[in-house]
Amino acid sequence: MLSIFITVLPVFLIIATGYIVMWRKLMSESSIDALALFAQKYAIPCLLFLAVANLDLKEYFNIPLFASYYIPATFIFIIGCTTGYLFFKRAADEAVSVGFTTLFSNMILLGLTIMERAYGAEALSTNYALASVHVLFCYILGITCMETVHANGNNVNEIIRSVIKAIFKNTLALGLILGFAFNFSGLALPEAFDVTLQMMARSGLPLALFALGGVLYRYEIKSNLPEVTAVATIKLFIFPILVYVMGTYIFDLETGVRNSAVLIAAMPPGINTYIFASMYNKAQQTSATSIVVCTGLSVFTITAWLTFLG
Repeated sequence: MLSIFITVLPVFLIIATGYIVMWRKLMSESSIDALALFAQKYAIPCLLFLAVANLDLKEYFNIPLFASYYIPATFIFIIGCTTGYLFFKRAADEAVSVGFTTLFSNMILLGLTIMERAYGAEALSTNYALASVHVLFCYILGITCMETVHANGNNVNEIIRSVIKAIFKNTLALGLILGFAFNFSGLALPEAFDVTLQMMARSGLPLALFALGGVLYRYEIKSNLPEVTAVATIKLFIFPILVYVMGTYIFDLETGVRNSAVLIAAMPPGINTYIFASMYNKAQQTSATSIVVCTGLSVFTITAWLTFLG
């Protein structure tokens, strides 16, 4: 287990560096925001575009893989919403925000980096396949539920327009959509553009991890720890267990593919959960605190999952 812990530790040390820099006031909040903005709105969309544009869709887009991950993901979203609504007496729209926090895995910043360190770059194709629809799937599910709760007599067409508008405002989703379009086109990317995108993409993950640490420093752990504990239990334990069961006993995935899917499910909530909560001004504190607590706990839970999976 110690060797596995050492494998994942550098990822969290980069996050810790960003946290310490903000704690010691070595950088301004605006500087951290600028790094986070560059990474999330420009560099990582370039990474996702290249990954999807070059992905062998025939090999990695298979129904068992997506069913093994996204059926449990949908179930987890329902559990999260129900937990917020019934056990913590949240309003319906706040419960949707809580459910989104349990649904959205930090599969880009942490997932890709940890998978590469643990299993090598050749293991990332499964991650890219799942990541290629993750933002779209989560936002479509979350926004549709939130807009339905807020419908107030709006018809289905108005709800659909709201969902599409929100998707196309998200640069991560745009990077994925353009990557699919380029993949289907069969065109070759001109060398100058390919090199440019590669350079942008390489800067994305380390910058985003560093900025994540700085952003986490702002999120105080408030008095909603019982709710956050429930979110952490659902996200870090129940979700990957369901994916493991589905991938092993129902869809019989190849071991390496199943392991990738399980580890992605075991990732803590990503910053997008706070962005989603802020879009609707619902349950931001639970989302923010969950990111802090789950990211800290995931140092140990991910180590445990890597040990279990081998």
